[in-house]
Amino acid sequence: MFAFSKAPSASSTYERVTQRFQDGSNKLRAAIEMDELTKTNGTTDEKLQTAELYKQARQMLKEANEFNIMDIPESKRAEVREKREKMLNLEKSAQERLIKICNEVDPNMKRAQTAGPCRAARVTPRPTRATAPTPLAIAQQEAVNRAALLKGVDKVIGERLLDEILDNTGVRMDDVAGCHSAKAALEEAVILPALNPNLFSGLRQPVKGILLFGPPGNGKTLLAKAVAGESKQMFFNISASSLTSKWVGDSEKTIRGLFQIARNGQPSIIFIDEIDSILCERSEKDAEVSRRMKTEFLIQFDGATSSPDDRILVIGATNRPYELDDAVLRRFPKRIMLNLPDNEARRELITKTLKRHNMMEGLTSSDIRYVASNTSGFSNSDLVALCKEAAMAPIREIDRSKLSMTDGDKLRRIRASDFDQALRTIRPSTSDKIMSKLSDFSRNFGC
Repeated sequence: MFAFSKAPSASSTYERVTQRFQDGSNKLRAAIEMDELTKTNGTTDEKLQTAELYKQARQMLKEANEFNIMDIPESKRAEVREKREKMLNLEKSAQERLIKICNEVDPNMKRAQTAGPCRAARVTPRPTRATAPTPLAIAQQEAVNRAALLKGVDKVIGERLLDEILDNTGVRMDDVAGCHSAKAALEEAVILPALNPNLFSGLRQPVKGILLFGPPGNGKTLLAKAVAGESKQMFFNISASSLTSKWVGDSEKTIRGLFQIARNGQPSIIFIDEIDSILCERSEKDAEVSRRMKTEFLIQFDGATSSPDDRILVIGATNRPYELDDAVLRRFPKRIMLNLPDNEARRELITKTLKRHNMMEGLTSSDIRYVASNTSGFSNSDLVALCKEAAMAPIREIDRSKLSMTDGDKLRRIRASDFDQALRTIRPSTSDKIMSKLSDFSRNFGC
């Protein structure tokens, strides 16, 4: 189901993100100015000071990017998405320049970038006492890690795949309501083996494939984001656009590179959203490129080149599991259906949504039960849309000429009648035909 993080108000989150973005941009501007002054004739100390400014700018931009988009006011989300894109580009530029400065300061740095982890460890001086890591040491470690991940992978393809890694999604398992069977399976496959890997070996080895399926809008993708937030493992967020290419042979190379990077950085997780768009059932009508791509994926996932000791978990999410190839289903031994919320889950979902936006006042528990009882067949996203529609009712009562001068704190509270009005507009998005197909699949192939 959908996530509800216990975060500060939407306006305060927006202000924090904006302020940190501004601070990071200013710090990066100062680093660039100092870099220009010291690039040619700067001393080692001046270049290290420049590297420190780049490091601080990266940290500020990274902190600014640690938020959940749902915590941002809806009217500001487009602006924040643009800022997030800029922050990622600025942080990447700062990292590249930081590494380049460190290369200029320490001639051993270039050897460290190409050496394996063990060789790099011999090059790095052993600290004599516990001290805070310097910008040079941090940049060197990042370069070593990046080189180790890309070992045996085409550089162009590898750099593109590294951009698909999610660091922080802002979602936690405790924030996800319901989905108990899916959360238990993910915890058993991801969280518990990290606590004591020795226990999970042999017959107790975690499954390597989990398929999440169900009607649209019930939290399959959001649950994967929660895994990314809590697992502390390398998490690849893959879609069809990440793997396909107009050049012949590039798709297979990309898939091979994806699994090679995952092996280099294991334990790791590969999440493929809308997996049916990539791995649907093979047929004679398939294009040659599509057939080769599916074959390469199956080989890399569980074929002659894979090892039973690899700690790579592949999570697939789909609304159409019955279109997947039989060989793909075999590689996902855990197939879990995320069904439509029942009456209790709908009540909890509506309550959390309203409380999160401070709109619960004026509604009683009996009002919430009434709304929940009248929303049978609604998905999680349908219920959120219903709450949004009901929240617009007080706005529609304001005269257009007075709208610009109206204080949001003085709007009337939401009433149960607003939900009655919203129910005339918002209808369930899942048909009985889709649910019948999914139920049949779950009965025959689900866990």
